[in-house]
Amino acid sequence: MKQTSALIDIGGSSVKVTICDSSAGEIYSHEVPIAANVEGKHIYLDPKQLFTCVIDAMNGSAQKLPIGIQVNKIYISTLRQGFCLVRGTSEITPIYLNSDTSGEYARKDIEDYGSSRIYEETGHWFAPQLTLPKVINLMRVEPELFEKSTKLLFVHDWLVWKFTKEVLTEMTLVSAGQLANLGKKEINAQLLDHFGIPETLMPTPRKFGAQVGTLNSDTQSLLSASWSSAVLYVGGGDSHFLHMGASGNKAGKVVVSAGSSTPISLLSPTLGISTQLQPWKSTSFADSDYLLEGNLGYPGTFYGWLKNNVSTTVRAPKVNIESISKAPTVFGSCNMWNEEKWESRPAFSMMGDFTNSDSNQMALGLTLDYSFALANQILALINDGFAINQVVLTGGGANSQIQAITNSLLDTPVDLMSSDVAVSNLFSILNGENLENLDFETASEILDAETSAFLKEQAKNHAVLYQQVEGTRKVLENAK
Repeated sequence: MKQTSALIDIGGSSVKVTICDSSAGEIYSHEVPIAANVEGKHIYLDPKQLFTCVIDAMNGSAQKLPIGIQVNKIYISTLRQGFCLVRGTSEITPIYLNSDTSGEYARKDIEDYGSSRIYEETGHWFAPQLTLPKVINLMRVEPELFEKSTKLLFVHDWLVWKFTKEVLTEMTLVSAGQLANLGKKEINAQLLDHFGIPETLMPTPRKFGAQVGTLNSDTQSLLSASWSSAVLYVGGGDSHFLHMGASGNKAGKVVVSAGSSTPISLLSPTLGISTQLQPWKSTSFADSDYLLEGNLGYPGTFYGWLKNNVSTTVRAPKVNIESISKAPTVFGSCNMWNEEKWESRPAFSMMGDFTNSDSNQMALGLTLDYSFALANQILALINDGFAINQVVLTGGGANSQIQAITNSLLDTPVDLMSSDVAVSNLFSILNGENLENLDFETASEILDAETSAFLKEQAKNHAVLYQQVEGTRKVLENAK
């Protein structure tokens, strides 16, 4: 039976609601911007304002549906690490976003627990954005919030609670927040106890895709009739939804989401052993697999800076030995995702005499840096024994040039998938279809053997230079 399904996607800057009318093969969406509040290291949203934005996005998307079409199923996809505390029928804190870095104040607590131990147990090394250190800090400064009746709700959980008054969570969110015993795929009760966090703080996890129920009358009164019979299902983390759409939820496929930042993800049947690369590890929507994640940092942000600060349209030149030789050496990506390298990654910079470089040559330098770091992280996964049979580039920053360069650096096929196709795949899976074949863009240009060999040498040189400028970002930050 054909279903009309909706995905409510809450990010740090907007709420986007996408509806797929599978009977007609049409997709409709509406996006509402949100503005976060900033107070020191705290970055947060007002729950009332966010809920209003969700309702506006739902109604805006439903307005585009043909007359008489009803939404049957709702899933919620949200940023991870963000959360609020609730008690009874009220929020008792704002919604702290994943970009909130108040967890920095709990760095020593995590170090005392043991850096290796916490990575082994939770699949995450210390980062101030993670939920665990933010909760530790909040308990220290506002202990009165943590009464026995208080519950921690991730952003997905909070919206489920607003819609239905059900108090629940989901394991991709728990594990991405550094609160899981990953090997057992359950809330890490011993970890909570160590930090004095009451076990009652965490709701009971529900399985992804489990039916929750219809929307309550208060919510229905704010929505158009298109939502009157919709049933809510347990969703989860945004990266997990993205990986599902771009990979068909199949193990062995690395998904690269090219945007302002660039998360890299892989479904693996095992946690594996991590050596040089320390991917963040969480549960996945598939019971048998784990989601492993790296990140290139913010190369897309730097590319956007370049485009916005030149008077002509930026077009990276054709990739050959001559153009590569003229491109400046750029450092905008994190070439290895682990705690040490993320902390020591260099400031965005260009090396050498680039005074005569035009914007197109700078763009190629950015693209080379991007591809070198991407290949470096994927090769590290392969060297650690993780099975990888395909790399899928998607997102707004994905293009055929990154595809061609990365193809030359890897023995693994690199394919390009449009965001629209990834979204269509996601809805097909949510509606119960088993996708055997995925649609990709036309094959990229195959670089000649001489250019490919030159690129591999340049990648080695880039890695050596990268090591020489590591730590400059910290120096500049400390000089402020």
